[in-house]
Amino acid sequence: MTLKELYAKAKEQPKPDTPAVAFVKEIAEVTKKSEMAVRRWLGDGGVTPDALTKEVLARHFGTTVHELFPE
Repeated sequence: MTLKELYAKAKEQPKPDTPAVAFVKEIAEVTKKSEMAVRRWLGDGGVTPDALTKEVLARHFGTTVHELFPE
């Protein structure tokens, strides 16, 4: 296989997620919510998850709800 063919093959491979995208996907999977919902929680719009989801996240990260969502 030529160098150009190897390069063309490499370009076709799926790109790895950035750490931020991987984080959003992890939270979406853990909470069974959409990635869009997770992005809303992380944005500046003041949107937060429901109480049960907050508890799930606190357990997942080994911390408290208050630590994750200070008011």
